[in-house]
Amino acid sequence: MKPNTVKPDQQAFVDWNEEMVRRYDIEQYYERSHPLLRWIERCRVDVLADFAAVQPETGVLEVGCGAGHVLQRFAVAKRTGIDLSRTMLDRARSRLGDGVELLRASAEYLPFEPASFDVVLCTEVLEHTQHPEQVLRELMRVGTPDARIVVSIPNEGNIDRAKRFIRRVPLLRTMLRSLAPEGNEWHLHQFSLPFLRRIAAGTARIERLRGIPNNLIPLRYVALLRAPARL
Repeated sequence: MKPNTVKPDQQAFVDWNEEMVRRYDIEQYYERSHPLLRWIERCRVDVLADFAAVQPETGVLEVGCGAGHVLQRFAVAKRTGIDLSRTMLDRARSRLGDGVELLRASAEYLPFEPASFDVVLCTEVLEHTQHPEQVLRELMRVGTPDARIVVSIPNEGNIDRAKRFIRRVPLLRTMLRSLAPEGNEWHLHQFSLPFLRRIAAGTARIERLRGIPNNLIPLRYVALLRAPARL
């Protein structure tokens, strides 16, 4: 394992990210948001688990583990999580307890040797990073040759359209308290499926893809990535 460090020139970004962690309460979103939103999140995690196909003692890394809500689902695995936020890591330790290795590190410079993990998860994280294409390269690097690399992304255009619709329906407006405004300030990139395909080109191939909550109304996408096919 490489030293667990954050590069000095990243400090301004680290500080900004901590402010976003304080401003947007992930515990509120996962546990106390509108029931419809919690259902959508359960759909997403269910598909993540399906694509990951984790077996007992599988080596699982979650990049951007947040407060540990996703890693909690993979209790049978040998789990490792990294996050840039000290606050998030403290919450993850409280949630997950012993037996999970949690490290502070940047998603762009993972502190692991190549081919270290059988499953690599990166869920709703790429949009928060400065260089998502570099993060994808790191995800692929630390996975074994047959690793299952599972990512999820927001489909920003559909999400913003859904928010505009909700504002016009009085019975649904309470959902807005659990949602960031349009143009979420914590999102550094306007993610969509074409954007994901573009940054993955030459780095990974998309083997499976699912829209969340479904393919007709994809508010998010979950993708299973594999190493590019060799000629």
